[in-house]
Amino acid sequence: MRNLDALPHDATVAITRATGALRTDIDRTIQTLGGLEALFAPGDRILIKPNINSPLESPAGVDIAFLASFIDYLRESGYHRIAVAESSGRTWAPTDDVVRRKGLLPHLVDRDVPFFALDDMAWRKVQTGGDALPEVHIPRLLEDFDRLIFLPSLKTHGNTGYTLTIKLAMGLTPLSDRGKFHAAGVAHAIADLARILVPDFAFIDGRRAFIDGGPDYGTTAEPGVFLASTHPIALDIEAVRILLQYGAGPHIGATDPRSTGTMMALSDSLPDGITVHWACD
Repeated sequence: MRNLDALPHDATVAITRATGALRTDIDRTIQTLGGLEALFAPGDRILIKPNINSPLESPAGVDIAFLASFIDYLRESGYHRIAVAESSGRTWAPTDDVVRRKGLLPHLVDRDVPFFALDDMAWRKVQTGGDALPEVHIPRLLEDFDRLIFLPSLKTHGNTGYTLTIKLAMGLTPLSDRGKFHAAGVAHAIADLARILVPDFAFIDGRRAFIDGGPDYGTTAEPGVFLASTHPIALDIEAVRILLQYGAGPHIGATDPRSTGTMMALSDSLPDGITVHWACD
Protein backbone atom coordinates (compact mmCIF):
# COMPACT_ATOMS: atom_id res chain seq x y z
CA MET A 1 0.00 0.00 0.00
CA ARG A 2 1.54 3.28 -1.12
CA ASN A 3 1.25 6.76 0.33
CA LEU A 4 2.29 10.24 -0.78
CA ASP A 5 5.85 9.77 0.48
CA ALA A 6 6.33 6.92 -2.00
CA LEU A 7 5.52 9.05 -5.05
CA PRO A 8 8.38 10.23 -7.28
CA HIS A 9 9.14 13.91 -7.82
CA ASP A 10 8.55 13.58 -11.55
CA ALA A 11 5.71 11.75 -13.23
CA THR A 12 4.59 10.36 -16.57
CA VAL A 13 0.99 10.31 -17.78
CA ALA A 14 -0.11 8.36 -20.86
CA ILE A 15 -3.08 9.56 -22.90
CA THR A 16 -4.74 7.66 -25.73
CA ARG A 17 -7.53 8.66 -28.06
CA ALA A 18 -10.31 6.09 -27.89
CA THR A 19 -10.85 4.12 -31.09
CA GLY A 20 -13.84 2.03 -30.02
CA ALA A 21 -11.69 -1.09 -29.62
CA LEU A 22 -11.37 -1.31 -25.82
CA ARG A 23 -8.78 -4.06 -25.68
CA THR A 24 -6.56 -2.22 -28.16
CA ASP A 25 -6.97 1.13 -26.44
CA ILE A 26 -6.10 -0.32 -23.04
CA ASP A 27 -3.00 -1.97 -24.47
CA ARG A 28 -1.85 1.17 -26.30
CA THR A 29 -2.21 3.27 -23.17
CA ILE A 30 -0.32 0.84 -20.93
CA GLN A 31 2.38 0.18 -23.51
CA THR A 32 3.05 3.92 -23.57
CA LEU A 33 4.06 3.55 -19.91
CA GLY A 34 6.34 0.60 -20.67
CA GLY A 35 3.84 -2.25 -20.47
CA LEU A 36 2.48 -4.24 -17.56
CA GLU A 37 5.90 -5.71 -16.81
CA ALA A 38 7.03 -2.20 -15.86
CA LEU A 39 4.08 -1.87 -13.48
CA PHE A 40 3.64 -5.23 -11.78
CA ALA A 41 5.69 -8.27 -10.87
CA PRO A 42 4.69 -11.79 -11.94
CA GLY A 43 2.34 -13.29 -9.39
CA ASP A 44 1.26 -9.95 -7.90
CA ARG A 45 -2.09 -10.06 -6.13
CA ILE A 46 -4.05 -7.18 -7.68
CA LEU A 47 -7.06 -5.44 -6.15
CA ILE A 48 -9.11 -3.24 -8.49
CA LYS A 49 -11.17 -0.37 -7.09
CA PRO A 50 -13.51 0.95 -9.81
CA ASN A 51 -15.95 3.85 -9.55
CA ILE A 52 -19.32 2.31 -8.70
CA ASN A 53 -20.73 5.04 -6.50
CA SER A 54 -24.14 4.34 -8.01
CA PRO A 55 -25.78 1.97 -10.52
CA LEU A 56 -25.87 4.75 -13.13
CA GLU A 57 -24.14 4.57 -16.50
CA SER A 58 -20.82 6.16 -17.45
CA PRO A 59 -19.62 8.81 -16.72
CA ALA A 60 -21.51 8.55 -13.41
CA GLY A 61 -19.74 5.24 -12.82
CA VAL A 62 -17.47 2.72 -14.46
CA ASP A 63 -18.51 1.30 -17.80
CA ILE A 64 -18.86 -2.43 -17.16
CA ALA A 65 -17.58 -3.32 -20.63
CA PHE A 66 -14.45 -1.30 -19.95
CA LEU A 67 -13.93 -2.94 -16.54
CA ALA A 68 -14.40 -6.40 -18.07
CA SER A 69 -11.93 -5.59 -20.88
CA PHE A 70 -9.40 -4.28 -18.37
CA ILE A 71 -9.62 -7.51 -16.36
CA ASP A 72 -9.31 -9.56 -19.56
CA TYR A 73 -6.20 -7.61 -20.47
CA LEU A 74 -4.62 -8.39 -17.09
CA ARG A 75 -5.53 -12.06 -17.35
CA GLU A 76 -4.28 -12.42 -20.91
CA SER A 77 -1.01 -10.84 -19.76
CA GLY A 78 -0.53 -13.52 -17.12
CA TYR A 79 -2.05 -11.87 -14.04
CA HIS A 80 -4.68 -14.11 -12.55
CA ARG A 81 -4.74 -13.18 -8.87
CA ILE A 82 -7.27 -10.39 -9.32
CA ALA A 83 -10.20 -9.19 -7.22
CA VAL A 84 -12.56 -6.20 -7.29
CA ALA A 85 -13.66 -4.25 -4.22
CA GLU A 86 -16.10 -1.39 -3.85
CA SER A 87 -18.28 0.56 -1.45
CA SER A 88 -21.06 2.64 -2.95
CA GLY A 89 -22.04 6.13 -1.87
CA ARG A 90 -24.32 6.67 1.09
CA THR A 91 -27.21 7.71 -1.17
CA TRP A 92 -27.18 4.39 -3.02
CA ALA A 93 -26.08 1.87 -0.36
CA PRO A 94 -25.98 -1.06 0.17
CA THR A 95 -23.21 -1.90 -2.27
CA ASP A 96 -24.58 -5.38 -3.02
CA ASP A 97 -27.73 -3.77 -4.39
CA VAL A 98 -25.76 -1.25 -6.45
CA VAL A 99 -23.56 -3.86 -8.15
CA ARG A 100 -26.59 -6.07 -8.80
CA ARG A 101 -28.36 -3.19 -10.56
CA LYS A 102 -25.14 -2.34 -12.37
CA GLY A 103 -24.91 -5.89 -13.74
CA LEU A 104 -21.33 -6.37 -12.56
CA LEU A 105 -21.31 -9.76 -10.88
CA PRO A 106 -22.00 -12.04 -13.90
CA HIS A 107 -18.94 -10.56 -15.63
CA LEU A 108 -16.77 -11.29 -12.60
CA VAL A 109 -18.14 -14.80 -12.13
CA ASP A 110 -17.38 -15.58 -15.78
CA ARG A 111 -13.78 -14.52 -15.20
CA ASP A 112 -13.40 -16.18 -11.79
CA VAL A 113 -12.72 -12.80 -10.16
CA PRO A 114 -13.93 -12.37 -6.57
CA PHE A 115 -15.93 -9.30 -5.57
CA PHE A 116 -15.76 -7.73 -2.12
CA ALA A 117 -18.50 -5.35 -1.01
CA LEU A 118 -16.79 -3.28 1.66
CA ASP A 119 -19.92 -2.40 3.64
CA ASP A 120 -19.35 -5.12 6.24
CA MET A 121 -15.59 -5.63 5.98
CA ALA A 122 -13.14 -5.77 8.86
CA TRP A 123 -11.50 -2.38 9.28
CA ARG A 124 -8.21 -1.10 10.62
CA LYS A 125 -7.92 2.33 12.22
CA VAL A 126 -4.94 4.33 11.00
CA GLN A 127 -3.53 7.75 11.83
CA THR A 128 -3.07 9.99 8.80
CA GLY A 129 -0.89 12.65 10.40
CA GLY A 130 -3.23 15.28 8.94
CA ASP A 131 -5.32 17.95 10.59
CA ALA A 132 -8.58 17.65 8.65
CA LEU A 133 -8.80 13.84 8.94
CA PRO A 134 -6.48 12.77 11.77
CA GLU A 135 -7.66 9.15 11.71
CA VAL A 136 -9.69 6.95 9.42
CA HIS A 137 -10.54 3.28 8.92
CA ILE A 138 -9.33 1.32 5.89
CA PRO A 139 -10.20 -2.30 5.01
CA ARG A 140 -7.95 -5.05 6.30
CA LEU A 141 -8.56 -6.62 2.89
CA LEU A 142 -5.80 -4.38 1.50
CA GLU A 143 -3.26 -6.44 3.45
CA ASP A 144 -4.07 -9.44 1.21
CA PHE A 145 -2.95 -7.72 -1.99
CA ASP A 146 0.33 -6.49 -3.45
CA ARG A 147 -0.99 -3.90 -5.87
CA LEU A 148 -3.95 -1.53 -5.85
CA ILE A 149 -5.46 -0.25 -9.11
CA PHE A 150 -8.01 2.57 -9.33
CA LEU A 151 -10.35 2.93 -12.32
CA PRO A 152 -11.88 6.42 -11.97
CA SER A 153 -14.36 8.09 -14.26
CA LEU A 154 -13.71 11.55 -15.72
CA LYS A 155 -16.19 13.86 -14.04
CA THR A 156 -16.93 16.92 -12.02
CA HIS A 157 -18.48 16.79 -8.55
CA GLY A 158 -21.04 19.05 -6.94
CA ASN A 159 -19.14 19.32 -3.64
CA THR A 160 -15.49 18.97 -4.54
CA GLY A 161 -15.28 20.41 -8.05
CA TYR A 162 -14.18 17.11 -9.54
CA THR A 163 -13.83 13.48 -8.51
CA LEU A 164 -10.97 11.53 -10.05
CA THR A 165 -8.15 9.34 -8.74
CA ILE A 166 -7.31 10.81 -5.34
CA LYS A 167 -10.93 11.08 -4.26
CA LEU A 168 -11.66 7.49 -5.29
CA ALA A 169 -9.82 6.34 -2.16
CA MET A 170 -12.75 7.68 -0.14
CA GLY A 171 -14.66 4.62 -1.35
CA LEU A 172 -12.22 2.47 0.63
CA THR A 173 -13.47 3.92 3.91
CA PRO A 174 -16.59 2.80 5.82
CA LEU A 175 -19.82 4.75 5.47
CA SER A 176 -19.55 5.62 9.16
CA ASP A 177 -16.39 7.61 8.38
CA ARG A 178 -17.73 9.48 5.37
CA GLY A 179 -19.33 12.19 7.48
CA LYS A 180 -15.88 13.12 8.79
CA PHE A 181 -14.78 14.07 5.29
CA HIS A 182 -17.58 16.57 4.85
CA ALA A 183 -17.33 17.95 8.36
CA ALA A 184 -13.63 18.69 7.94
CA GLY A 185 -13.82 19.96 4.35
CA VAL A 186 -13.70 17.25 1.73
CA ALA A 187 -10.71 18.56 -0.23
CA HIS A 188 -8.44 18.65 2.81
CA ALA A 189 -9.76 15.36 4.21
CA ILE A 190 -9.08 13.62 0.89
CA ALA A 191 -5.54 15.01 0.92
CA ASP A 192 -5.06 13.60 4.42
CA LEU A 193 -6.31 10.20 3.29
CA ALA A 194 -3.73 10.28 0.48
CA ARG A 195 -1.02 10.58 3.14
CA ILE A 196 -1.62 6.91 3.90
CA LEU A 197 -3.35 5.51 0.79
CA VAL A 198 -2.84 6.04 -2.93
CA PRO A 199 -3.06 3.47 -5.75
CA ASP A 200 -0.07 1.87 -7.43
CA PHE A 201 -1.66 2.52 -10.81
CA ALA A 202 -4.76 4.29 -12.11
CA PHE A 203 -6.51 4.26 -15.46
CA ILE A 204 -9.20 6.86 -16.23
CA ASP A 205 -11.96 6.21 -18.75
CA GLY A 206 -12.43 9.64 -20.30
CA ARG A 207 -14.49 8.72 -23.31
CA ARG A 208 -17.41 10.57 -21.73
CA ALA A 209 -17.25 13.10 -18.91
CA PHE A 210 -19.34 15.32 -16.70
CA ILE A 211 -18.27 18.94 -17.10
CA ASP A 212 -20.65 20.19 -14.44
CA GLY A 213 -22.75 18.55 -11.76
CA GLY A 214 -21.75 15.09 -10.67
CA PRO A 215 -21.05 12.63 -9.28
CA ASP A 216 -24.33 11.06 -10.45
CA TYR A 217 -25.91 13.53 -12.86
CA GLY A 218 -24.51 16.38 -14.93
CA THR A 219 -23.81 17.90 -18.32
CA THR A 220 -21.85 15.46 -20.45
CA ALA A 221 -19.06 15.95 -22.96
CA GLU A 222 -17.13 13.41 -25.02
CA PRO A 223 -13.36 13.93 -24.72
CA GLY A 224 -12.84 10.46 -26.17
CA VAL A 225 -9.63 9.66 -24.29
CA PHE A 226 -8.07 7.26 -21.80
CA LEU A 227 -5.45 8.40 -19.27
CA ALA A 228 -3.15 6.31 -17.08
CA SER A 229 -0.25 6.80 -14.68
CA THR A 230 1.49 5.39 -11.63
CA HIS A 231 1.38 8.92 -10.17
CA PRO A 232 -2.22 9.65 -9.07
CA ILE A 233 -1.71 13.37 -8.48
CA ALA A 234 -0.16 13.93 -11.90
CA LEU A 235 -2.94 11.89 -13.45
CA ASP A 236 -5.60 14.06 -11.81
CA ILE A 237 -3.84 17.25 -12.90
CA GLU A 238 -3.88 16.13 -16.52
CA ALA A 239 -7.47 14.88 -16.23
CA VAL A 240 -8.56 18.26 -14.88
CA ARG A 241 -6.80 19.93 -17.81
CA ILE A 242 -9.06 17.93 -20.12
CA LEU A 243 -12.16 18.84 -18.12
CA LEU A 244 -11.18 22.50 -18.41
CA GLN A 245 -10.69 22.15 -22.17
CA TYR A 246 -14.28 20.92 -22.42
CA GLY A 247 -15.76 23.79 -20.43
CA ALA A 248 -15.66 22.69 -16.78
CA GLY A 249 -13.85 25.81 -15.58
CA PRO A 250 -16.86 27.64 -14.07
CA HIS A 251 -17.92 24.49 -12.21
CA ILE A 252 -14.44 23.73 -10.90
CA GLY A 253 -13.81 27.38 -10.12
CA ALA A 254 -10.33 27.41 -11.60
CA THR A 255 -8.38 27.76 -14.82
CA ASP A 256 -5.28 25.96 -13.49
CA PRO A 257 -5.57 22.33 -12.31
CA ARG A 258 -3.00 22.97 -9.58
CA SER A 259 -5.15 25.67 -8.03
CA THR A 260 -8.22 23.55 -7.33
CA GLY A 261 -9.24 22.58 -3.78
CA THR A 262 -7.71 19.12 -3.47
CA MET A 263 -4.55 20.12 -5.34
CA MET A 264 -4.09 23.14 -3.09
CA ALA A 265 -4.36 20.81 -0.10
CA LEU A 266 -1.75 18.55 -1.73
CA SER A 267 0.54 21.42 -2.71
CA ASP A 268 3.55 20.01 -0.84
CA SER A 269 3.23 16.73 -2.76
CA LEU A 270 2.66 18.00 -6.30
CA PRO A 271 5.16 16.54 -8.78
CA ASP A 272 7.99 18.80 -9.86
CA GLY A 273 7.45 17.80 -13.45
CA ILE A 274 4.88 15.91 -15.51
CA THR A 275 5.68 14.28 -18.84
CA VAL A 276 2.63 13.58 -20.98
CA HIS A 277 2.97 10.89 -23.65
CA TRP A 278 0.23 10.57 -26.23
CA ALA A 279 0.00 7.03 -27.52
CA CYS A 280 0.82 6.80 -31.22
CA ASP A 281 -2.04 6.02 -33.55
